[in-house]
Amino acid sequence: MATTIALCSPELKPGDVKFNTEKIIDCLAKTKNADIVVFPRLCITGATCGDMYAFPTLSDAAFNALQTIAAACPPHETVILGLPLQKTDEVYDATAIVRQGKTCVYCMPKGITDVSSSCIKYGSDDVPTMDGEIKISIRADFDNPHESDCVVVPSAFASYVRNESEIKAKMCSFPYVTAAVSSGKGESVSNKIMSGFKALCSGGKVKEYADWDNDVIVAKIPKCSEVFTPYSPQRNQSLIISDFDECMTAYKLMARGISSRMEEIGTDKVILGLSGGIDSTNVLMAVITAFDENKIDRKNIICVTMRGAASTRRTQDNANALIEAFKVTGQNVPIDSAVTLHLRAINHTLKDVVYENAQARERTQILLDLSNKYNALMLGTGDLSEICLGWSTFGGDQLSQYNPNCSVLKTSAQNMLRAFANTKTGKCAAKIIADILDTPISPELLEQQSTENSIGPYRLHDYFIDQMFGKKAAPSAVYRSAIQKFDDSPADIKKCLLTMINRMFKYQFKRNFGSDGVQLFENDLCNIKVRSDFRPQAWLSDLDRVNSEN
Repeated sequence: MATTIALCSPELKPGDVKFNTEKIIDCLAKTKNADIVVFPRLCITGATCGDMYAFPTLSDAAFNALQTIAAACPPHETVILGLPLQKTDEVYDATAIVRQGKTCVYCMPKGITDVSSSCIKYGSDDVPTMDGEIKISIRADFDNPHESDCVVVPSAFASYVRNESEIKAKMCSFPYVTAAVSSGKGESVSNKIMSGFKALCSGGKVKEYADWDNDVIVAKIPKCSEVFTPYSPQRNQSLIISDFDECMTAYKLMARGISSRMEEIGTDKVILGLSGGIDSTNVLMAVITAFDENKIDRKNIICVTMRGAASTRRTQDNANALIEAFKVTGQNVPIDSAVTLHLRAINHTLKDVVYENAQARERTQILLDLSNKYNALMLGTGDLSEICLGWSTFGGDQLSQYNPNCSVLKTSAQNMLRAFANTKTGKCAAKIIADILDTPISPELLEQQSTENSIGPYRLHDYFIDQMFGKKAAPSAVYRSAIQKFDDSPADIKKCLLTMINRMFKYQFKRNFGSDGVQLFENDLCNIKVRSDFRPQAWLSDLDRVNSEN
């Protein structure tokens, strides 16, 4: 008789053990015909509790919940689930196996689990294999030291632009059956998005797959096949999103972050400033994706245009055209009179950085106040290029309640918009998007202002950020490779690289006060923690080595 496996990723809330226990038991009711039921690691508490794992209150609640869940497990099923386990002064990521009324707990290695907590420890326990018609091993990764017919990996990993396809390819590369499940809907979206990955692979193919749209998949474990697809890891470390599939995956992850945060705070509305520029347009496309996926009326998307003295007719017309094309709610709040009144109150008359920042802070105040008025989630639009370069106003556009764009380089945003314009949803605004992409990049705080004239071209900055922080290349190596890649003069390339390094660290304090947002890459700046007073002398000294080459 064939062995049936159920892979379950119930909706979970970090820290809400009672809620999670109920959802786990609900899933068990859907798996009555399964022989083995697999839940993600740390599912009883959620896998995104951060430093709260250090508190015995949480691990004690999880252990008590394990007893409740065990009592609800059908006697013929083997149920695998995860919880934090307090052992002396340490907290371990533990895997519990409930079988025939008995519960055993193991502390396995980390494997492919991706839990962001310095409090969690990992063990080296080897879970005994399950013998039967099909020999099954419970592992932290897809290795198979016991030569089992099937390797099952309960996990908790974030979904990025590329890693799910890599995991599927790896699972298909073995001459035995592989199964994996990860956390999904309801986990924290403060940075990472967990998609509820569930897959069963055999014979070099993905036999079953689902994400968080389906909390349970039940399938018969096929007999072991010698057929497999060779796998060679192609760890693409680039932070630049390029092809159509990557762009759509990025929008999907951004949309899930937005919809999850909306659900968590209890609103069905979002609000954002729509400037008619690349970044706010990119966020709008992600919001439309989220609303359409969740069948929420687009009228609940509130786009605010805030014309200032330096705003151009072109960007304002494009913003209004987007509002009309996508049938979202538009609201116009001019800022001139408020900014003038404020500057008069502080006796300031120069059109300098004070004048520029006053406009940015006025726009942010308007959005935050309207967010309160409409009970709407206020979204930021600053992209990763601007965040790295500190090209924002502290206490102004640097602030938001959630920023879906925080992992998107300017180059990526341009590629994503081109891709969206070619979708069924985006075709209605293809000409508008084309004009937005063709508009010179500017914050429009001063007349005739050009961002790239001030700090250098984004195509160079994005390349530097990708190489230095995505791939951890030395500045001298980045400089040499840029000379080969771009037509700019070596002097211009070095000047731009120096600008990026100096601004990156000088304005680190802005990133340290940044908003929650969607992390699209395992290796992006969301994972790099830098003190505000860190000095980049080693980076500058390394770049000085190329002086003789100019």
